[in-house]
Amino acid sequence: MSRNLSILQRATPADLQLDPFPFIVIPNALPDDLYAELEASFPSPQSMGIDASRNNHRWNYASRKIRRNKALPQIWRDFIAYHASEDFYRDIVNVFFDGIHGLYPERFPDRASLERLRVGIRKHDSFANKDVLMDAMISGNTPVTEASSVRSSHLDSGDKLFSGLFYMRPKTYESVGGDLTISRYNRDLTGRPERHQKFKGAYIEDENLEVVRTVTYDKNLAVLFINSLESVHGVTVRQPSPHSRLFVNLVGEIDPPLYNLEANGKHAHYLPANQPRTPIGFADRIMPVMRKVFG
Repeated sequence: MSRNLSILQRATPADLQLDPFPFIVIPNALPDDLYAELEASFPSPQSMGIDASRNNHRWNYASRKIRRNKALPQIWRDFIAYHASEDFYRDIVNVFFDGIHGLYPERFPDRASLERLRVGIRKHDSFANKDVLMDAMISGNTPVTEASSVRSSHLDSGDKLFSGLFYMRPKTYESVGGDLTISRYNRDLTGRPERHQKFKGAYIEDENLEVVRTVTYDKNLAVLFINSLESVHGVTVRQPSPHSRLFVNLVGEIDPPLYNLEANGKHAHYLPANQPRTPIGFADRIMPVMRKVFG
């Protein structure tokens, strides 16, 4: 699979930022001609069965569906396939190894511990025979009729090793807001266990945070990061606009999770490196086989 499609093709480990958590921002991530082709052929929500009528609503069209939808432009099917592949996982390891090892030295003591993980596609394969499940989703936020944030400051779930966004701001997009914030805990919380007690589920009030960087929603811009209980991020309020906010959403899930979010009265917390894997049930074993047989 051609690395010319990768949004990390221009990134190096030297571009990795470690404070307040491992992340990378890549302007002009793709060559101009490739980006222009993707931009011109961005699938309409209707072609993917997306209801675009709700206010500032997040939608995703997963790679497993894109594999089956032969009506979508071939360039998009190839682009998504690459970013849900073992090849892209290798790109992640190459760029982010220092950040992953720094956060999880016991679970990932060396590069080989990441490189030997078996890679599959989320909701097509399962953890019965894979260690990392990749997904690349054509995504968007619907037009805004009432100013709002599609998602305020939060953490992603602990089963995601990494998350990524490839922004594709349309030429007609004039809405104010919809930018990504990267935050750290306030000085009086930094490094203290009390910071984990501030979460309600995945969310934390901005009064507990300091914004380190605001990444403006733009065209041909990639942002990727490693997930941890430090990896707080959010989306600023979007003002009313008749235009959608378009992007590609990227994730790599692992089992067992790295941490648990606040739930059932128990504070968010890291899990031990030797945490046992989630038991694989019959449905998890049989579904990949059923998908391969029946599509």
